[in-house]
Amino acid sequence: MGVDSELGVQAATSSSSAERLAGNGEENIKKLHILPLKEADAQIKGKSRMDVLADTLRQIRNTKEVVRSGDLVKASNAEFVVIKCDPPQGCLGMDTDFFVDGAPVICFQKIQFSAWGPTEFSSEQLFNEYVRPYFKGEYAPYSPDAKRVRLLYAGQVVKVGDVWLQVEATEPTGLGLVSTDTEIFANWDSTPEFEKVHILPFMDTLPRAYEYELFGDYLKPYLVANPHRKYQANEFFTYQGVQFKVVACEPDTVARIGKSTTIFCEGQLQPSLRNLLPPNLMSQVAQLPQGLQMLLLSSERSTREVEEMLNQRRGLFPQTIEEIERFDWPPPHGHAQQTCMVCLEDFELAMPCRRLPCQHVFHQKCIDEWLRRCTDCPICKANVDRAMRNY
Repeated sequence: MGVDSELGVQAATSSSSAERLAGNGEENIKKLHILPLKEADAQIKGKSRMDVLADTLRQIRNTKEVVRSGDLVKASNAEFVVIKCDPPQGCLGMDTDFFVDGAPVICFQKIQFSAWGPTEFSSEQLFNEYVRPYFKGEYAPYSPDAKRVRLLYAGQVVKVGDVWLQVEATEPTGLGLVSTDTEIFANWDSTPEFEKVHILPFMDTLPRAYEYELFGDYLKPYLVANPHRKYQANEFFTYQGVQFKVVACEPDTVARIGKSTTIFCEGQLQPSLRNLLPPNLMSQVAQLPQGLQMLLLSSERSTREVEEMLNQRRGLFPQTIEEIERFDWPPPHGHAQQTCMVCLEDFELAMPCRRLPCQHVFHQKCIDEWLRRCTDCPICKANVDRAMRNY
């Protein structure tokens, strides 16, 4: 949201090079994103954030104060944090655009760092020689007298000397800061590297208007830009509009792609349900009978529908399932297919079975498991719930 009018100024339609510089030689900031601390957001509830900030921002502009990310700004006894500036440092100008939308910044209760680098000390040495100095000087943990803070979030990677620190987890989650009350934990990272990894792109996300080299133009730049990311089989990531999936890895665990990892990227993936399911859903599907897996993954259901089925939120009530015809093989009347299409095994003498209203027959344990998750016949898709109510 542009707020020149909020500050009572008229934006210039054009600027010379001289006008783009503040009086102290600092470049004027084009865009500035600023958010309140969570406590301040509750304090100003019912008021426009920009209304609260307007007078203070005008004063900062007039005094040519240098502004950068992490600066704390007090306005009407409410505290705000500068999230991002463009350029990274400068002064507010007549044409600066301000953005105040977003969740308030939180003070972490706990934060966990993992570290890796050329030297491995004890966890205590790691904390004292790398983590503690990161929060010293002008970036000391937040307190009522603080002027600037470090903004952090889970997954963020920062370099301190010759050691990399990654924010593994925070409590609560979200964009936040470390205060004098925050519990800080730090350990050396023990995540292994893959020996081999096979990564494939989804065919429908690949460019069609120009030629490209998949590894050199897409995969390598992404891996170079994210050297510390952890991966696992069936995980997805996107770079420059191309979506990739980790289809196989060795060892089959959570690991990183390192300098000694052999990367395979030959082939392309069709956007099928099997390829689109995230790892947590695929692990649930893998626990189902083989035939049930095939039926589930060969259907035209969306990822959300599969998740709902796995969580048993869309199936039949147990009492409805018990009302469906049950018999011991062979069927007492009529004909039936010879194979249960859930487990893909042939029916055997005296085996408990069920016949759905559409006349398709299945093993009782197989179809009961299916109907707890879905109301349709696995073969013809007829709605069993509706058919039972019309009996």
